[in-house]
Amino acid sequence: MPVKAGDRVKTDRRDAERLAQGLRAQPDSIRLGDLTAVLVPDAAHEALRDLVRAREAAKADQLRARHRLSKFLLRHGRRPPAKMRAWTGAYLEWIRTKAIFDQAAQQITVLEYLEEVVHQGQGIARLEKAIDEAIAAAPEEMREVVVALRALRGVAKLTR
Repeated sequence: MPVKAGDRVKTDRRDAERLAQGLRAQPDSIRLGDLTAVLVPDAAHEALRDLVRAREAAKADQLRARHRLSKFLLRHGRRPPAKMRAWTGAYLEWIRTKAIFDQAAQQITVLEYLEEVVHQGQGIARLEKAIDEAIAAAPEEMREVVVALRALRGVAKLTR
């Protein structure tokens, strides 16, 4: 809702009056930008948002688990071969088979950290599959919005 410069007093009463004036005005007399439509999400929108938020949280947890494991290995001088990329299947297998520690406590620690990284990856895969299924089961209007957004460059089903 547009406000005049210097009109910083914000009360519910003033807001209600301005909304009523904007709604009372004839559609052709409303100046462009007087009122902006806002989408109030329904239950289906909120459910999909919750699913996407859960995936974002799982990605953050995965990043923390990866950092924990990589810093543990670095702290103990365990480095993979130079041409091996981190977090690939080969890298995880290298950790399982080649990053061996003399102390049982350290070996248990690295295996627990590795298991957490794998577990987080599996959770993310499950959430992404659930997002695909939720989009497929969503109302037609919501699927159209998803298709339209994916038409933008750099925007896919998930953008990060």
